[in-house]
Amino acid sequence: MAYNNVINIINNTITNTTKRINIIVIKQERGNMMKFRCNKEELLKGIGIVSRFAYSKYQQSILECIHIKAEGEYIYMDTFDMTTAIRTKINAEITEEGETAIPARVLNEIVSKISSGEILFERINNTVQITGANASANLSEMDAAQFPVFPECEEDEEKMIEIKQDDLKAMIDKTSFSVYTGDDRPIFTGLLLETDPSEKKVSMVGIDGVRLAIYRNDFEGNNKIKAIIPSKMLKEASRILESGDETVRLYFTDSACFMINDKIEIFTRLLDGEFINYGSIVPSGYKTRVRVNVSMLLQSLDLMMVLAREDSSNIIHLSFEDACLNLQSDSRYGNAKDMIYLGSMDGENLKIAFNARFLLDIFRVIEDDEVVMEFNGRLQAGVIKPVNNDNFLYLVVPVNVAER
Repeated sequence: MAYNNVINIINNTITNTTKRINIIVIKQERGNMMKFRCNKEELLKGIGIVSRFAYSKYQQSILECIHIKAEGEYIYMDTFDMTTAIRTKINAEITEEGETAIPARVLNEIVSKISSGEILFERINNTVQITGANASANLSEMDAAQFPVFPECEEDEEKMIEIKQDDLKAMIDKTSFSVYTGDDRPIFTGLLLETDPSEKKVSMVGIDGVRLAIYRNDFEGNNKIKAIIPSKMLKEASRILESGDETVRLYFTDSACFMINDKIEIFTRLLDGEFINYGSIVPSGYKTRVRVNVSMLLQSLDLMMVLAREDSSNIIHLSFEDACLNLQSDSRYGNAKDMIYLGSMDGENLKIAFNARFLLDIFRVIEDDEVVMEFNGRLQAGVIKPVNNDNFLYLVVPVNVAER
């Protein structure tokens, strides 16, 4: 009897242990599963948003992937390029929650080439199967657990500004062309965002050494903010943000910025350093002041650029005299000339030369019908600004050429 009792105890222990092992294995298998169904167009739109910040410098890196997490009623997708992270979500019918990491380029191309309609994602034997209509693809995945955790925003209301998406897009688009593109002055590769609660204004400023761009919008908040945001992040955000009166919230810490609306969340590290005191380099007076039609000058600059771009300096010559602006560009192919009647002209006659591309960049983003141009001589920076308000101001340094 005693022997049989011992045998029974051993058998029961083995059976219970086996059950526990089976339970653990089943839980692990279920935890490793992922299955969801979603609309192709919504998925492709989400991929297009986050893939802008996938790290593409090195292949076979977890950062070249889109991190996908199926949870609740949504598919969350995020990417990270060492400086900036972005996350978005789309609705989905989730059968099994889970996560994966798939290279952004491959995922985007596969999904884009599957017929429209619903797409099924399912993990099968350590690969992710993507099925839509009559087509399917099995993609190798990377370990999602190795993907960086998306930074959490504390949403401190005292370090936040709220702005309409249209206004933010305008601020970015009308200044980002003037940021520095080299590696030796990283502080100027960003755009300065600065609020002035006393004047109810928010400004964005870019400078590259030969151009200065300042654009202002109305601002209802009371928070004093001054931060240098990488221009790459802002340019991509401008492309991602939809047009309209919806608002976007910008939260700031000492070293980071979060941009959040109902559909996306973007994190970026701020640039560290002291931005130039741009107000001190804007001339307070002028020797020559003209009023010019924007569309007429833009058309003329486009004409001049045909020949100016054949010269590495893109030089265009401007002559202000008798309420007229004469333009000329030269190259080995010949020369081009044009004349524009000015709305008004005050002060001295002036002959000055500019890089035509710098002027084109400015006039292509101006929406006003007319602007004022002010000069203090042929070697001093010219100022371009609105006729009746202070919404924007552009400053461009001329080219030092022999007088004609």
